[in-house]
Amino acid sequence: MIDYDKMSWQSHELGHVKITSANDEVCAYRETHEFHSGFRLVRRQLQTQTPIRYPAFDDLDYIGVCFTFSDKDIDPKNLAFAHLHHTDMNITNGYEFAGNTLKVLDRTLYYASLQFSHSYISQLQQQQRLPSWLSQIVENHDKQLIDRIAVPPALRQLAWQICCLPKISRFSDALRVESKAIDWLAMILEMAEQPTLVIADTPSRQKNVAKKYVHGACDIIHSEFNQSLTIAELAGRVGTNECYLKQYFKQVMDMSIHEYLTQYRLTQACQLLRNHQDMNIKDVAGMCGYHPSHFSQLFYKKYGVSPKEYRQDLKITC
Repeated sequence: MIDYDKMSWQSHELGHVKITSANDEVCAYRETHEFHSGFRLVRRQLQTQTPIRYPAFDDLDYIGVCFTFSDKDIDPKNLAFAHLHHTDMNITNGYEFAGNTLKVLDRTLYYASLQFSHSYISQLQQQQRLPSWLSQIVENHDKQLIDRIAVPPALRQLAWQICCLPKISRFSDALRVESKAIDWLAMILEMAEQPTLVIADTPSRQKNVAKKYVHGACDIIHSEFNQSLTIAELAGRVGTNECYLKQYFKQVMDMSIHEYLTQYRLTQACQLLRNHQDMNIKDVAGMCGYHPSHFSQLFYKKYGVSPKEYRQDLKITC
């Protein structure tokens, strides 16, 4: 086990970006982008081969919003701060946590956060109406608040894009990260015009979240089944990450994404074979996103006949 306070860190600056990294048993990387006085973006990646013991800490000097992600399924019990890992946006006026241990090994964890001073929020408030949840944090700045709110999938997708951008090595890299951070802030301000739901972490809520992402992925599959669709692409477009989408899909549809995509494509192939007798098998395969030989193999495995035999005996039901 490693004590966080005893880890060896190296830091350097590139313009107004401070970059900190550790490379021993822990591969940790952190960027802090200072935009204006009182407004910054923080993004982190961490992967460890040994548990990390975090000390108790508190920092109540700023207002923050953040998302957390992981590249694979993880057991929340092995996270140091499990309550931050979900599909909604965390909101807080600072952190005050007891010491805990991170036990997730060889999995990349991601974090993206916008952080504001109270004075910066006051400046924003003079320019544009704030979302109610943000106003409440300002009004109750002397009380610690850690909560979560439902946000549009596009906002979560944007945070995930920020996490996935390359590490900063050039000024242009920093500009790309910061342009997306500005978009994030703009979307937060625009939320003042939209109803915002404060989330209670209940089974019914979790089920509704799963359905939202799965139905969004299904809509993409239905409209683009002839394209080369990857799970990572589907996850990004609906605003979650790959491991969550696979988990949600299995819960809601009782099958994997790959199984659903294959089933939908073959169903569409049946309709083409049935309704377009003049279309050759090769064209049907291409319209369903398959190479002809692979298409015939899948079709036979599913229905027990070749596409040609199916067309000759339309009594078979797809």
